[in-house]
Amino acid sequence: MVKIGIVGLGSIGSYLAGEIVKRYKKKVCLSGVCERDAGRVEALRRSLKKNIRTFTISQLCKKCDLVIEAAGTAVAGDVVEQAVKYGKDVMIMSVGGLLNKPNLIKKIEKKKIRLYVPSGAIAGLDALKAARMERIDKVTLVTKKPVAGLSGADFIRKNKINLAKIKKEMKIFEGTAEEAVKGFPKNINVAAILSLAGIGAKKTRVCIIASRKLSRNTHTIEIEGNFGKIISCTENVPSEQNPKTSKLAMLSALATLDSILSNIKLGT
Repeated sequence: MVKIGIVGLGSIGSYLAGEIVKRYKKKVCLSGVCERDAGRVEALRRSLKKNIRTFTISQLCKKCDLVIEAAGTAVAGDVVEQAVKYGKDVMIMSVGGLLNKPNLIKKIEKKKIRLYVPSGAIAGLDALKAARMERIDKVTLVTKKPVAGLSGADFIRKNKINLAKIKKEMKIFEGTAEEAVKGFPKNINVAAILSLAGIGAKKTRVCIIASRKLSRNTHTIEIEGNFGKIISCTENVPSEQNPKTSKLAMLSALATLDSILSNIKLGT
């Protein structure tokens, strides 16, 4: 029986907890969660009709075989640190929390634990990884989001951007993926995923557009190198649990977990 712990019970964490209990009940045990919001824990207990135990990040990593982080960029680094400490595999949803921590990546490699990163709300990462085997000249991401989906972002607040004044579409950010993740830690995780799979956060370029025309997030990726050129566009339906989270991001998390479990032999 594979013991799994989840850090963060937002839309993705709660969704995965439910799937673990319902879909994989003969192969997996949800050993516990780490969540500061007692209301979320209680809601999960009611929905699953199951006693869900709570732990600190350290306790959870020590207890489980696989830890899933779904708590945000501010927490992701701590989760990986504890996973490294106890030699446990970890799946990270908030990839932006690792962009500026190269030493942590080295620790993962040295410890030989597995770090799993779902593809999130974009397509084409397999081709990007293939292109990286030789030369990539350019990776750009143009993200269009409904105006409401950007409310509360650090960049919006610091630059005093009045989203209410946007009538049609407005480019509100253009820069590196590193800058984008800092300014929009809860809104542009796809930029972090793209950076890790490709040429890094300092070289990956990002443009963010707020739109009154759209009800869905769209991500257009352009990659150029000695292999040729790739253009991919993903138009995402919001999840039922949280309109700021794409349904595809949740499904990619589940697909990654499914792949992990299919490669684990019971009793090892």
